[in-house]
Amino acid sequence: MQLPAIKTIGNSVIWFAAAALFVSSALLVRGHDWYQPGSDFGYSLGLVGGILMLLLLVYPLKKRVKALHRLGSTKPWFIFHMICGVAGPLAIAYHSTFRINSQNAFVAMVSMLLVAGSGVIGRFIYVRIHAGLSDKRQELDDLEASSNEAALNFERDMHWAPEVVGALVAFRQRAMQPAGDRIATAIRFLALPVWEWGVRRDCAALLAVQLERRAEQRQWDARKRHLRSRQFNELVARYTLGVKRVAQYDMYKRLFSWWHILHLPFVWLLAASAAYHVLAVHMY
Repeated sequence: MQLPAIKTIGNSVIWFAAAALFVSSALLVRGHDWYQPGSDFGYSLGLVGGILMLLLLVYPLKKRVKALHRLGSTKPWFIFHMICGVAGPLAIAYHSTFRINSQNAFVAMVSMLLVAGSGVIGRFIYVRIHAGLSDKRQELDDLEASSNEAALNFERDMHWAPEVVGALVAFRQRAMQPAGDRIATAIRFLALPVWEWGVRRDCAALLAVQLERRAEQRQWDARKRHLRSRQFNELVARYTLGVKRVAQYDMYKRLFSWWHILHLPFVWLLAASAAYHVLAVHMY
């Protein structure tokens, strides 16, 4: 059984490596005069980045202009939109050699960063709500009392650790309890990761004690003890993550609707500032 933590660690390593590569290359480009924004290479980078940023407009236009609905399904265009949203700002950043030498360049750069940052936030929220509320609740139900003999669940496999089961049930009841108003909803939304961390920490400590006793009673060797510890800690992690996602689902949907309102003006601001920047560069 594969731990979700392994996938999370793998993704974290990839993102860390990508960030380290970007920072190191940015320092090299800024510290050495390998090219200038106005040189052939620098100009080409700016041209490519500008075209990619303009192509960001295709996705919102496709959703709103009926004539563009024939260009295939929305999902490939959304993926293309995300690719352009990453590649375009990178090309522009390297075009600038990570320096801002004019006021119009500053406005264009800030606009680009607003769009890129807004896109990252939107993607994060989109992932949180994409699976759907019903799927998450079904997963929780399966973990609590699954008829699948190959899957771990609380009712069948954790009867020997009632304190752990009680802590997890209490966490779900607390997380799912309706909040009184919007402020309380927002506070609970922000507090849920802290609650989840606390429950997982407490359950890990309880499991360590209970599994130690169980290992002595059943004469498990070190390998089997480690395997059982990993399996049940994974079960706890999956359950608490599922509870948190279900409890936060409605808030993420609300945040996504607010994000839609804010993101599109940032895109049009970027288009206007980029057009002005190109015009100013060629005129002066």
